[in-house]
Parts: sequence; structure tokens; C-alpha cells
Amino acid sequence: MDGKLEDFERVFADLIKNNLSEPIDFDQYAAPFFPVAEELVNQAQEEEKAGDVAKASELYLRAAALYRIARFPVPRSPKQKEAWKRNKDVYIKGAGYLHPPIIEYKVPHTHALPGTTEADSHIPVYVRRPHSEKPVPTVILIFGLDGYRTEFTPDSGRFTDRGWAAVAVEIPGTGDCPALRQDPKSPDRLWSSLLDWVEAQDWVDRKNIVAWGQSTGGYYGIRIAHTHKERLVGVVAQGAGCHHMFDSEWLDNVGHLEYPFDLDHSLAVKFGYDDVETMKKDAQKRFSLLELGILDQPCTKLLLVNGMDDSIFPIEDSLLPLQHGSIKEARFVPGAGHMGEPAGGKIILQWMEQLLPVSR
Repeated sequence: MDGKLEDFERVFADLIKNNLSEPIDFDQYAAPFFPVAEELVNQAQEEEKAGDVAKASELYLRAAALYRIARFPVPRSPKQKEAWKRNKDVYIKGAGYLHPPIIEYKVPHTHALPGTTEADSHIPVYVRRPHSEKPVPTVILIFGLDGYRTEFTPDSGRFTDRGWAAVAVEIPGTGDCPALRQDPKSPDRLWSSLLDWVEAQDWVDRKNIVAWGQSTGGYYGIRIAHTHKERLVGVVAQGAGCHHMFDSEWLDNVGHLEYPFDLDHSLAVKFGYDDVETMKKDAQKRFSLLELGILDQPCTKLLLVNGMDDSIFPIEDSLLPLQHGSIKEARFVPGAGHMGEPAGGKIILQWMEQLLPVSR
């Protein structure tokens, strides 16, 4: 990632000193990140004035990493919402100095549902592409519950190193995504608008577009593999949920396992519920890809990757798609937790290298 341990040591020393404990006051939680981040931004501005844009980029990205954790897992308090705003501001400044740079685009949501907040909206995306005179394979990176587009740097670098372009996008109910969070069909409209835009870019090899959904984004990875199968040469769903993630019994226990915060409440916010109990009663019949019949439809080439000991989304949700619809591929890592890391990413890149032309 873009951060440095020394920056976070100062913040966590403050949090430990103040004995922050549950129930968490998220304004109090976020506050110690701001002074450290502000110092880094000031240093970055001085480096810009001196003409050292490489150093400025590093400092801006370090500040962005602090603001990212300040708003984690979802920006729900005033201080966290301010952290999210600053996170975007300083990230794009730092990322714009990278080689190749990360650039922001606002994609028209042309398939938005009329008469709703989607209407006349835009989908904010970050794009990073290699220097090439011809169209290149393109990876759509679908972020998750707490991972937003401002965490694009490491993965985008791995893609451009292979001669692939990359597009970072957030899922309904997170970041700045305009899609309706409680409408199970809103992601289908979102992906139609995004793919229309992607396919219209002259730098995109339209025959080689892949989507990679991470964590909660894996849920949308499984879905897009079925709903937009003709437009994608392949899809990865890493650490995905699809059905059991909405089980009431599972949701009763996720707050005490692998996730560092209140996963059940964060999911309720993301899916548009006022409280966790309402989500438990409604979410499975509304959002389950099994209940909706999505899993039984044909799909494009789909790779499922996870750790066998995932305690954020049950491993059964990575197994379930294998029992339905088109034949799929899978790799599950013994002894690993959510998303199967650190092996998961290497497995996925190896699979993608067999699928997409590589140009180093």
C-alpha cells in the first residue's frame, strides 16, 4: 500500500493512550490521523514547490493512506466523512505524479434509473494505462465494502507492468458510487454504463476486458460474470459472498471474527438498511445470487479464489457457484483467511496472464 509504518505508529500511540474501545466513537477514532496527514501534505507541497514531484507524490500518497484508515471501514461520522473527502483530494494529487499516472474520469451513468438519485449521475473511476500506441487489455477492478478507489496504486502497477490498462470502480453503497444501494438490479445498470464507456475508449482492446471483484466486490464479480458475460473475456471473484453471507446466524457472529470493526453494521449501511436486524430478515431474499437465480444462468469464464479459513464471508459462498450454472474454475488456499492472501493475488495474476496478452 501507499502508507508507512512510522506514520501510523504516532496515530496508534494516541489511540492506545486514549483507550479507545467499543462502542467506538468514530469521530474520536478518526481525529488522531489528521495532524499526521496534514504534516505530510504540507511537506508534499514544499517538495512540489522545489520541483521534486517524485517525493511530493510519495508524501501525498502517505497522507492519503492515513485518511483512508481514518474513514475506515465506512465514513459514518462527520470526521470520517471529512477524512474521505481529503483522502480523495490528496490521493489524486500524489497518484497523478506516478509513471504512468492515475487519472480520474467521471463516466456518465447512461443506464441510470429515471426518477431516482441515479438519474443524471456520474460514475467516478480512476484509470491507469501503460504507454502504448495500440489498444491494450483492460482490467476493471471492482472494490469492496471498505476498499475504495483510492487504494488503486499497488494493483494498477501490477497491471501496467504487464501492459494492461486498469479501471478502478466502487460498488453500490460505498465510496461515491451512484447506484442505488437497496436495488438488487442497480449493479447491472452500473456495469452497463461503465462497459459502454470502457468499450468506447480508443486505448481499450475490446476483446480482452476482464473484471476482478475483491471481497464484497467479489459478490459483484460473480454477478457481472453472469449478467454481462458477452462483454467480458473473464472475471475473478476473490473472497466473494453470494448467499450465505446474508444468513442470520452468520451475521450474528461476524463481528467477533477476522474483521477489525463491526462488519454486520457496515454491511447494513452498504446495503441500505437502517439496522442489522432488518438486514437479517430481508437481505438474503433480496440480494442472494442463489435466490435470484443468477447462479443458474450461463456465465463467462469465472475464477473463484479464497482462503479456506475465511471468516468474513463463509467459504461455502465460494463453493456454491461451482454447483450451479456454467462450469467454473477455483483455487482455495488452505490455512488462509479472507481472500486467500498472500497467495491469492499471485494465483489470480497467473490465471490472468493465461487469459490476456502480456507485454512487458
